[in-house]
Amino acid sequence: MEVAQRGHYWPGEPRDDTASSVSSPSRKSGGCARLDTKTGSTDGSHRDQDTEYRAIEQIQRWEIKKAQLALTYKPKPIKRPDPALEDLPMISHSIKEAAMFAGIDYHKKTIAVTLGDGKGQVLGQYNLQNHRIITEEFFGQFSHLECVVESCRGYEWFVDQLRDMGHGIEVGDSRSIKLIAQSRCKTDKIDSRILMELRAIGFLPTTYIPSAEEREYRELLRHRATMVRTATRSKLRVHAILDKENKGITYPFTKSGREYLRTVELTESRKRILNHELEIIDFVEEQAHAQEVRITKFAKNEPSIARLRSIPGFNILMATAFFAEVGDPHRFKNADQVAAYIGLVPRVYSSGNTMRCGRITKTGSKFMRWMLVQAAWTAIKHSPNLRAKFNDLSRRRGKKVAIISIARRLATIAFRILKDKTDYQEEKLDAGLARATF
Repeated sequence: MEVAQRGHYWPGEPRDDTASSVSSPSRKSGGCARLDTKTGSTDGSHRDQDTEYRAIEQIQRWEIKKAQLALTYKPKPIKRPDPALEDLPMISHSIKEAAMFAGIDYHKKTIAVTLGDGKGQVLGQYNLQNHRIITEEFFGQFSHLECVVESCRGYEWFVDQLRDMGHGIEVGDSRSIKLIAQSRCKTDKIDSRILMELRAIGFLPTTYIPSAEEREYRELLRHRATMVRTATRSKLRVHAILDKENKGITYPFTKSGREYLRTVELTESRKRILNHELEIIDFVEEQAHAQEVRITKFAKNEPSIARLRSIPGFNILMATAFFAEVGDPHRFKNADQVAAYIGLVPRVYSSGNTMRCGRITKTGSKFMRWMLVQAAWTAIKHSPNLRAKFNDLSRRRGKKVAIISIARRLATIAFRILKDKTDYQEEKLDAGLARATF
């Protein structure tokens, strides 16, 4: 029987009458061919096209659904859950009456508290969540406590809260405490107990707690310095991009230099990077200028900053930075303590007949040391006395040692001006009166 006369077909057999002469595979001969049941094609090309169409339709449906969700979805604001007040530790009435000192080991999520009596004996140790509500409820149970917090990041709000509640508060110097009470076993409870005991016996090394105004000055100045460094890094990248195609110029950020950068021919990817770096520079410099305007506005009403600006090398930013870092000048006995506080004094090793002086200690504010060194380079251009001292030291010890010495001299001069409330006078540096006067 011919294929065209059949009422059924084996898979792979052609359904066209013109192919009736072609012998079809049969079950007896074991023949088998692949058939697309929809079109009857033997190579499956129509089926592949149909699968591709279905995939495209599914992707389109997903995109439509995603767009609809984007229009209707509103993200919920992230809110820190309020703590459970029932988790507050129970404190007996006798402990509340006897407690006089509190050593506090502050952490980002938890706070370890050790309560002690007037002799430094431990009355109880507690772990709290680092949350305003929890700390307010816990310390609100006491009429007055002498609290100690070790210097660390982010403790300012906690210190302000304890002070507003009427408790005494001191901040311990972490480096000195480590030298005094170093232990092989270190836990939060041990640390808080050590703080309480040192405060009770009067051996706690403390550090200065800046006022809210001084903290604001410090944050503004440091933020501005960070933005200036960001702009400098982007400028260096611009120089590097231009040098890669040997099209660099000396001053690309002047008015004519910007015009050159706009028209310079670079590869497409490098031109895109160049434009991106220029956008960063413009944005950051605008924000840095806004911060400088704000600092200038704050400093206009402070007479101490106006006196500091009379020192050679002290502009408005330098004067504000020194005022904010030193704070109350009466907490220092002399100008040498200020230099040691900033970290501009040499390390000293003295034992018996042996005495060695090394490099500067670099304790205190790194930002303040950097600012003083920058001011020193400007001061030697305007002050004959400081320039003569710099030239003398640079011949004997080198320029690096000499400029550090000038920075220390500026720190001592600024301290005396803050403490005595006088203006800078160049003639006081003559005839060897610098140490006696400043």
